[in-house]
Amino acid sequence: MNSMKILVFSDSHGRLGLMLDAIEKERPQRVFFLGDNYRDGQALADACPDLAIDMVQGNCDFCAGPDELLVEAEGVRFFLTHGHRFYAKSGTDRLVDAGKRKGAAVVCFGHTHQALNQPEQGVWLLNPGTAGGVHSRPGYAVVTVREGTYRAELR
Repeated sequence: MNSMKILVFSDSHGRLGLMLDAIEKERPQRVFFLGDNYRDGQALADACPDLAIDMVQGNCDFCAGPDELLVEAEGVRFFLTHGHRFYAKSGTDRLVDAGKRKGAAVVCFGHTHQALNQPEQGVWLLNPGTAGGVHSRPGYAVVTVREGTYRAELR
């Protein structure tokens, strides 16, 4: 039975090192980049042309990237957003509501620079923290999906 490994990054703010190191170490099949420096996501795509990368823009990005995406992997639906449009720094209720409306099992967001990996009101909330180590310890998340199930870990 096959499984898929997905790395989740956010808030790199121009610091690519951790993301490139994590990709080399973890060997994922897919990456979710949640904004705040969308160009870093584009640089990852250039550096890893065979890697599927889904990207949304953040509040510090001024580009034509999407604000949110709904993607599916191995039967699990993910809602990707940076989080600023859902006022993530003021709580997670709006993120939970959006995830439920979209039928997502997992809501992936950034913006707060604070890692979070927990269920809330019927959806799983996953914030990888800051890949750039801005105002907190740098980190990322690893999601393993397999036949409609998932497991998320913070690293």
